[in-house]
Amino acid sequence: MQAQDTVGTGEGGAAPGTNPGALDERRLVRVQALSGAVFALFLLVHLGNQALAALGPAVYDGAQRALRRGYQAPPLEIFLVIAPLVIHAGAAVLRMVRRRVRGRRPPANAWARAHRITGLVLLVFFAGHVLATRGASLLYGVYPEFAGIAFTLRWVPAYFWPYYTGFALAGLYHALYGLGVALPVLGVRLGSGLRRPQVLAPLVLVGGAALVLGMLGLGGVLFDVGRPEQHAYPQLLIRLGVVAAPQGPR
Repeated sequence: MQAQDTVGTGEGGAAPGTNPGALDERRLVRVQALSGAVFALFLLVHLGNQALAALGPAVYDGAQRALRRGYQAPPLEIFLVIAPLVIHAGAAVLRMVRRRVRGRRPPANAWARAHRITGLVLLVFFAGHVLATRGASLLYGVYPEFAGIAFTLRWVPAYFWPYYTGFALAGLYHALYGLGVALPVLGVRLGSGLRRPQVLAPLVLVGGAALVLGMLGLGGVLFDVGRPEQHAYPQLLIRLGVVAAPQGPR
C-alpha cells in the first residue's frame, strides 16, 4: 500500500524509455496508481459510513445496508474492491523489494513517509479486518453493523478502541495522499494538489474529527447504545467461542 513521489518518472527519476527496467517500473507504477485510485474511492465511502455512526445506529446501519447492496454485489466486489486491493498491495510490495535490492532510499519527505507507514498499517491489519467482517457475512449471513462494532468496543476496549481508530485514520490519510500521487500518473494533474500540506492537512483534520466522532458514537459516548451483545453478530461470536458470554447486566 505504498507509492512514491517519483511515480511520474519511475523509481529514482529515470526518464521513460531509457532502458527496459525503467519502462517496466513505469508500467508497475501505473498499475499501482490505477488500482490504488479505484480502491481509495471504496475506502473513502467506507470511512464515510463510519463517520455516520455519530448520528446513531439507524443512520449508520441504513447507510451501510444501502451501500453494500452495491459494493458487495459479486461482480462489483471483485472488480472494485478485491482485485484493486490485491493488485495495489502486490505492486507496492514488489516496488519496495526492488528498491531495497537496488539500494535506493525512499523519499525523505515527511508526508510521503507517513503515506508509507499508513500503507504498512493497512497491509498488516486488512486481512484480519476483512475476515472478521466479510467472513461472518459470507459463511453465516451475519453482518457486524453498528451493534457488532459497539459490542467489540465494550468487551475488549483496550484493543478495539485504538485498533478501529488508528485503522480508520491510517486509511483516511493513505487514501487522500495516495490519490494525490495516483491521479497525476493517470493524467489528472489537478489531483497533485491533494499532496500539498495546505490542502491535505485540513482534509485530514476534518475527516479525522468526523471519524473520531463516529467512534464516540459506536463506543456509547455520544448516546446509549443499549445492549449490543443481543445483536446477531455478537451472538455468533459467543456461539463460536471467540468471546465469552457477558456475565450479568452491562
